[in-house]
Amino acid sequence: PTSNYTSGITVAEQWRLTANKTSSGDITSNLARESASASGNINAGVTESSGIFTFPSTGIWLVRFTAVFEEGTGSDDQARFSISYTSDNSSYSNVVRGFSGLTDPPNEFAQTDNIEYMFDITDTSNQKIKFNIAEMNTNNRLMGGSSERFTGFTFIRLGDT
Repeated sequence: PTSNYTSGITVAEQWRLTANKTSSGDITSNLARESASASGNINAGVTESSGIFTFPSTGIWLVRFTAVFEEGTGSDDQARFSISYTSDNSSYSNVVRGFSGLTDPPNEFAQTDNIEYMFDITDTSNQKIKFNIAEMNTNNRLMGGSSERFTGFTFIRLGDT
């Protein structure tokens, strides 16, 4: 639904993948709120449990998924990544999907891609999201980092719903 913009940004925060993911499926672990040097958050409050993200308040939320893929030698593949949404805290479906074309150069190759979606969150108990990887060859990986951000997730509350 279309909403009238009634207030400014009240929440902005970033999360990151803290270790490489080497298989397809939901991203359910190795997730942390960004805390590296010089990182900034505004009223951070998004929570995560087993890869399911819960919004701290209603409103119009912009969510960005930045995926950094690394292709190992000997594999020629693509990877698909998506943001999935539920309105009933149970059944998830993709609302936005991206593709990363990983080619097979002589050595390892990395690529960064972004997808984003604006959510109208009116029920924080039932409307949630999660992030997913599909069609990823076993020689490829979604890059994570324990001390710096590679793959990450940005949440910005743009205004009231």
